[in-house]
Amino acid sequence: MSDNLFFSIRKKGNIAILDLYGKLNGSRALHLKDELLQLKESGISSAVLNFQGVSSIDSLGVFAVLSGLESGLITKIFQMNTNCRDIFEQHSEAHVIPILGSEEEAIEGTNEIPVITAEMRKYKRVTTNIPVEISMDSQLQPGVLLNVSESGALVGYLDTLSEDQNSIRHINIIMDLPIIGSIELEGKPVRFSKTSDMHTVGVELLSTEKNWRILKQVCEVNTQPYQ
Repeated sequence: MSDNLFFSIRKKGNIAILDLYGKLNGSRALHLKDELLQLKESGISSAVLNFQGVSSIDSLGVFAVLSGLESGLITKIFQMNTNCRDIFEQHSEAHVIPILGSEEEAIEGTNEIPVITAEMRKYKRVTTNIPVEISMDSQLQPGVLLNVSESGALVGYLDTLSEDQNSIRHINIIMDLPIIGSIELEGKPVRFSKTSDMHTVGVELLSTEKNWRILKQVCEVNTQPYQ
């Protein structure tokens, strides 16, 4: 397999499907970053990355993928090999990007996601340390909201879940913010992981006006908008 990075782009409505080939390493990753930013500027709202042809990835490659998410692109990955996945998952911020088995899974429901407003794009991924409760089907678990963006959140928790992770289809993140009071974010789990300190769950947030209003409030509490 070539050491270089190549990619082709297919479009389905406002979804761009990028078929990647080669190594997503070093300066090569900048080409992907530039392409994702151009896609966003052209009006594309979602990027689905086909990693079937990618043999390796490094930190710059991970950051290139994240750059699309931070610019406001709803980002998903499918057919990522084990070696790439292990490196990808070492980066905590990457945990909110779903890694799926097929193109069909990756684009499922994406057409229903409206274009994110310019106001919401004022907010990058925000690192937080907010005590929360996560409601997973019938289980209520204390945890901490570690970071949040327009499309996802990462929550840490200490206790092992009593339910089978694969059976959990819906998560509510419940928190109390100063002045605002109790609020909830809704989403679905895309990845459960474990570090030396805690368990984590990456959550793909539902694309609803309610969630967007709450995200704006969380961002305003934790940071200032960037220009």
